[in-house]
Amino acid sequence: MLACVVAISALGAVACGSGSGVTVARTAVNPSNAWLGLNYNADVDNQQLRAFSVHGVIYDREGTIEVRAGETLQSSSDFSWGLARTYGAGMVPDFEIDTAVGPPGCTANPGPRSLCLPRGPQQIDDFVRGFAATATSVMRAYPHRRALFEPMDEPWNWAWPPGTVAGSVAAGEYAAVLAPLLTAVKKAGIPLTDIYVPALGVLPDRTYWISDLYKAQPCLQPGPGSCGPIGGWNVHPYGQPGSSSGGIGSVPGLRTEMRSGEDNVIVSEVGFCATTVDGGAGCDENTPAVVGSGSETATWLTETLDQAVPMHKAKWLKALIVWARSDGGWAMQNANGSLTPQGQALMRFAVSPLSR
Repeated sequence: MLACVVAISALGAVACGSGSGVTVARTAVNPSNAWLGLNYNADVDNQQLRAFSVHGVIYDREGTIEVRAGETLQSSSDFSWGLARTYGAGMVPDFEIDTAVGPPGCTANPGPRSLCLPRGPQQIDDFVRGFAATATSVMRAYPHRRALFEPMDEPWNWAWPPGTVAGSVAAGEYAAVLAPLLTAVKKAGIPLTDIYVPALGVLPDRTYWISDLYKAQPCLQPGPGSCGPIGGWNVHPYGQPGSSSGGIGSVPGLRTEMRSGEDNVIVSEVGFCATTVDGGAGCDENTPAVVGSGSETATWLTETLDQAVPMHKAKWLKALIVWARSDGGWAMQNANGSLTPQGQALMRFAVSPLSR
């Protein structure tokens, strides 16, 4: 790890070192070698847009590229503009595609309108058709560009009826959507390796999400009659880096439960919230284990990135996307373009040999 202080100018150069002040110039990044990213990476002003991506922090998630199933580049000018901005800045989009149908009232749903998971043939079909239409519009418009697709976000939290404890009920409802979805995207020519299914371990009802998905819909696993199989997974391992039951250390254990797609895993959210950044705004939205001072969160993020390196070098951890470029105490970057302590830690890692 480089022991240095990092600062980003409006043009995106990184100064690192002491005395002579080594400068890492703006250079093109080979996307096949880059694996780091930020949620809301493109949701900044134009002057600062490429500040991270030119140094290998290229994945972009949430913000202008989060859409509801059925939105297409042709039907939504905001979506079209957002994706053009992401690709134009040399980023790789990870699309969270939210449901636009479902019973109302599930306030734990991080997507819009507090909908519960789609239920019944009509709602499930609406989501499946919408998801395929959204993904197809991207692939047709940008046929030679990398894209990742997530079918909904943290669905274990929003089973019907509202208030249902996260666990096997949600797994059954989500699996009932996932089985026809994988069938439909295959038919549409979308690679299953581009579809990243949400993964988690033990849930509040003491059941296990991944095994419950297979139990509810056995066709999600490989073999005769498979409706998939699942080709990729995304995880949100919030927690301390020194734990095997949470944080980045929990990811290898989750991987052992996967019957397919275990060599195609992304961390699409991980991060720490600093009470000394923006007054600690938003720090109450996650486990207290990830909340600390600026120096603590910078240390935790550094340790998380260090622990992720062997997973990436083993070629099964394809991407790690930090929460977030700009979001209260979670932010990597202040509004004036300067880096927070966490942002400094991320950039130190991004420009070090360890990240390659």
